[in-house]
Amino acid sequence: MKKSLLEVQRIFLRNARLRLVFLAAVLGAAWYFGAVDRMSGDELRLWEKVRTAQDHLFRWREDRGVAPEEGSDREKTGFIGVEWSPLTTTLGPLEAKRTAADPLWAVHALRRFRALGIGEGDNVALLSSSSFPGLVYSILAAAEHLGADVLWIHSLGASTWGANNPSLPWPVMASVLRQGGFLSRKADWYTLGGRGEMGLDLPEEGRNILEDTAAEENVPLLKASSLSGMIEAKTRLITDFAPQLTVSVGGGAAAFAGNDSEFLRGGLFFPPPEGAVPPGDGVLQRLLAAGIPVLHFLNMKEMASEAGIPYDGAPAPRFVSLRSAAVSAAGVAFFFLFLIFHRRWDRWKP
Repeated sequence: MKKSLLEVQRIFLRNARLRLVFLAAVLGAAWYFGAVDRMSGDELRLWEKVRTAQDHLFRWREDRGVAPEEGSDREKTGFIGVEWSPLTTTLGPLEAKRTAADPLWAVHALRRFRALGIGEGDNVALLSSSSFPGLVYSILAAAEHLGADVLWIHSLGASTWGANNPSLPWPVMASVLRQGGFLSRKADWYTLGGRGEMGLDLPEEGRNILEDTAAEENVPLLKASSLSGMIEAKTRLITDFAPQLTVSVGGGAAAFAGNDSEFLRGGLFFPPPEGAVPPGDGVLQRLLAAGIPVLHFLNMKEMASEAGIPYDGAPAPRFVSLRSAAVSAAGVAFFFLFLIFHRRWDRWKP
C-alpha cells in the first residue's frame, strides 16, 4: 500500500531535520575540540595561581593609592605601569604590556619547558627586563611549578607601561609577590637597565630609586665599565651555571647586541648544529655559541598569535588552538559538501 502525499512529506521533513541536526552537531564538535586548546589539571592550577597573584598585587596597589591609571589595566593584573617616569628607558605599546600579563604565558612556558625535557632540579637561566613584569612573573611561576633551579638576572629599567612606576619599581613588586606567597625567591643579580644596562640614559632621580629599592631587597647590582663588560659578565655567570635553557624576556642592551631581526621576532633558538647563531655579539649569541638553547620573548603580537594567546584580550584559562584555521576551513568544506548531497525536496510518486 503506497503512502499518501502528506505522509511522505512528513517523513521527508523529519529526515531532513535530522540531517541538519547532525550537521550542526558535527560543526559544533569541530569548533569545540579543534578551536579551543584545553588545559590539564596542573596547568589550570598554575593559571589560577598566576591570576590570584595578580589579584593580590592589584589590591595591594589599590590599598596604598598606587593603582594603575584608569583604563590602562582593564583586567586588573597589577602589572601595568605608567606612560612615562624617571624609570622609563624606551617606548612600548600598552597593548603589548597587557598581553604580556596574560596568565596563559605561564602555561605556555610550562609546556615549552616540558617539551625541552626540563624538570625538577634542572638548571634554567632567566635574563629578564622590567618592561614585561607580568611575563617575567609567569616564567618564574612556571619554573617554580616544575621545581627547576633558576639563575635570575633582572634589568630594572622599563619601557613605557612596564614596571616603571616610581612608587612600584620591580623590586617592590617582587617583594609584594613574595610576601603574598606567590614568589619564593629574589633575583640573583640586578642591573640598572637602559643604555649600556648601566642606566646611562636615566635621570639621576631614576637611578637613585632603582639603586635604593635594590638595596632594600638586598639584591646585588651587577656593574661593568662598558656594555661589552656587561655582556661578558652576564655570559660568564650563565655559562658557569651551565643551564639546559636560557629564557630571555625583553630586549635589554646586552641581550642581543646588533639588533638582529631574528631575535627581535622572539622564539626558540637552538645552538649549532641544529640551529645557527644570529649575527651580533650579545649575551644570547654567545650562549648559543656555547651550546645553550635560548627561548626569547619580545614581539608580543606575533608570539601571542603563535602561542594561541589573545592579543590584548581578557584572561581566560584556555588557548585558541593553532589548528583553528584548519578546522574552520574543513568545517566550511564539509558544510558545502553537505549542501550538495542534502535533498531539500523530493518528487512524489503516486
